[in-house]
Amino acid sequence: MKEFDYIILGGGLSGLSLAFELNKQGCLKNKTLAILEKRKEYQKDKIWSYWDFNNNKFKSCIEKSWNYFTITHNQQSITLPCEKSPYRSINSQKFYKFIINNLNKNKNIHLIKNTKIVSVKKDVITTTNQSYKTKYIFDSLIAGKKKSSMYQHFYGCEIESAKDIFNSTNVQLMDFDCEQNNGLHFFYILPFSTKRALIETTWYSKKIKAKNKYQEEINKYLLQKKISGKIKNEEFGAIPLYHFPVNNNSANHIKIGTAGNMTRLSTGYTFQAIQTFSENLAKQLKLKDTINLPLIRSIKYKFLDQILLSVIERNHRIMPKIFFHLFKNNTSKTVINFLCDRSNFIEDLKIIISMPKLIFLQNFFIYMYKSIFGIHNK
Repeated sequence: MKEFDYIILGGGLSGLSLAFELNKQGCLKNKTLAILEKRKEYQKDKIWSYWDFNNNKFKSCIEKSWNYFTITHNQQSITLPCEKSPYRSINSQKFYKFIINNLNKNKNIHLIKNTKIVSVKKDVITTTNQSYKTKYIFDSLIAGKKKSSMYQHFYGCEIESAKDIFNSTNVQLMDFDCEQNNGLHFFYILPFSTKRALIETTWYSKKIKAKNKYQEEINKYLLQKKISGKIKNEEFGAIPLYHFPVNNNSANHIKIGTAGNMTRLSTGYTFQAIQTFSENLAKQLKLKDTINLPLIRSIKYKFLDQILLSVIERNHRIMPKIFFHLFKNNTSKTVINFLCDRSNFIEDLKIIISMPKLIFLQNFFIYMYKSIFGIHNK
């Protein structure tokens, strides 16, 4: 049985980000770390996007940055600036390479690939290869799911055209001019150049579709927008829009990433929360060699997100109009701060005022009733 001071379960975004911070802050000069990852090799599999607030520590991994974004509904579009908090996209392949090259410089760090977790019992981890013992477990593995839960699920493909067909200065954050059956639906476009872009069909609903259904939606959208070109890469995902129980969190077994409730339920954004968490956790270990579990997201955002998701579930057809007016009736700074857990009381108030009162009040009372009496959707 091999022993390490720290073991990270899963070498994805959250696991590698934490390892990077532990190494960067000097926590691994005299400590050993193992990262247990099931994949055999790292390849480009995702694009992570986020609003950047002067914390651009992965400059070499950035695929593209934008200072403007657009919302479209009923053939009307509004374009808003975001120069002070640019919208950035990280290329996962560049990220993996950058982090792994950094970690490889420290002999105390061991990235163990092609290994699957069989069981975790206190400080012992059993894998398909062998067993490991550790003082601290940082766990990014998601166990189980809620049958009635909502997901943000999506399929995207990179299109490369021979012609200049994309506006490379603008992110199409939400294009709601598409079918709204069985859930909230929009298209999302990241234009990396005038000839290349990621086009994604995104849904908020309980039912995850077969891959060919998403492909049909993409093809229809490309035809409608008169976009043609070669498909270079694909990505498919489903982000659970619910929080996981934290009972298994203990002084030495800590959930991280989506499994640690770092995903913003109303948006699916996780990247920045993971970076903040990793930085804070590494600081604690460096200073005290102990961990006081940090609060990932304030109760305020959890509550507001639950109300919004309740509205999406029951009134998804009116959500395109609500989102359009949310961006139209507020400054980009106010909306971005709210979406990124940085809003103050005045900004929260502006967001709430811009929402349709009756629908949100109805869902507020439904949510409170279910919370008080412990009723869950079935």
